Amino acid sequence: LRRPWCAGEVTTAFKTISARVVTVWASGFVPPAEDELQHLDTYIEQDGCNLSHYNLFEDDIRVSFRKLLGAETPTIRMRTGCSSSVQFKAIASELLKRNTLEPSTGLPPVPDEAGLVLISAEPGNDEA
Repeated sequence: LRRPWCAGEVTTAFKTISARVVTVWASGFVPPAEDELQHLDTYIEQDGCNLSHYNLFEDDIRVSFRKLLGAETPTIRMRTGCSSSVQFKAIASELLKRNTLEPSTGLPPVPDEAGLVLISAEPGNDEA
């Protein structure tokens, strides 16, 4: 969450009324402390990126991070001690399983079409 593009993606997802968000917790992820949420200007790496240029402001990011980490957002916890491909299959399976359930938002399930969900993985890095 420290990278500006991550903060931007999370905030944009929560600002988009039709987006359905599922949190995927990497094994090494440590959520920001309340003090860090209050000081996002030092928590988020600011190197060469100003999210306010995209109408994404600290209050928006703070609210979005709280929603992302809150109990109301469905969560998948990544497995530890297994390869990226095994983790990817487990996450994809869980997302597809969740897609068949009636969403609490009242929105229709996401259709099973190519190009609707992107999951990117980097070998040896469970957060990329």
